[in-house]
Amino acid sequence: MDEKKLSPLMPNEALGYFLDSESSNRLYLRATSIRNCLENIVETIFVHILDEEQKKGWNKKNLNARLNTLSDFFPNDINDKLHGIRKLGNKGAHQNGHKDLVEDELELTLVDLSQICEWTITAYFVKNGFTEHPWIPTVFSTLPPIYRIRTLEEVLASESKKVGCVEILCHLEEVQNYHEKVITGQVMPRPSEEPSENEKRLGGFLLLIDKLSMAYLKNRERVKSIEFINEMYDKGFINDLFKEQMLDKLDLLGQDIDKLKISVNLEETRKNLDKILPAVRKDEESLFVTLFTAITSHSS
Repeated sequence: MDEKKLSPLMPNEALGYFLDSESSNRLYLRATSIRNCLENIVETIFVHILDEEQKKGWNKKNLNARLNTLSDFFPNDINDKLHGIRKLGNKGAHQNGHKDLVEDELELTLVDLSQICEWTITAYFVKNGFTEHPWIPTVFSTLPPIYRIRTLEEVLASESKKVGCVEILCHLEEVQNYHEKVITGQVMPRPSEEPSENEKRLGGFLLLIDKLSMAYLKNRERVKSIEFINEMYDKGFINDLFKEQMLDKLDLLGQDIDKLKISVNLEETRKNLDKILPAVRKDEESLFVTLFTAITSHSS
């Protein structure tokens, strides 16, 4: 899929401001549109991240204060980029800042602006895991593959630093041995029970590997999907059996790739999401579902 043909992942209203910031031939108008886009994202998406204490006085805060309120959600480098976008937008909002606008800086800011919603999803996964809620992988999979790839690559890079090869392989072998005994009738299946936090963490890491390899394949990058699994094996994050199972899965899925329903744009994401959300019980909804719905919405 051609990444250049995809619009930035953001609500339609914010996207309108983003497109304005690309099309105008006056730098100060482009900078003003950048600020409007950032403000819209803060008001329609970031607002959902707030806890009850942070909500106090929110409506009276300026953009700088609002971003500072959310500083604990994002890593420091992303917070710096968000404030960088804000500062450039300020130059467009005030006449005395117009002279300081430079096209190269504006273009770089647009790149950052286009990634804000992806940063939000990434930050959520890093903080809460990929399996915090059973519906999360399904909801996330409604995105076109390229968005999933960029997000999952960032999350995996972060999680890889926290997971030791010995502990992940021990967990994997324990799970595999148990399933083998169940299949061969050596033991009866255990009653369903809530996994421990450590089991969730390690299981979530393996699911990330699975989902990222599938996203590569669905993005018509079959070779890359195979290379990725081999890379995870070479780094010691998966064992022979997991590698073999994943390569078989990729092969089978690759044979039917043209039959799969894969979103090619955000409009299709919205349609697929509309089909899924009614099945998510209200008591099963999570912050992720709220954020994701806001990010892919038609309007605020």
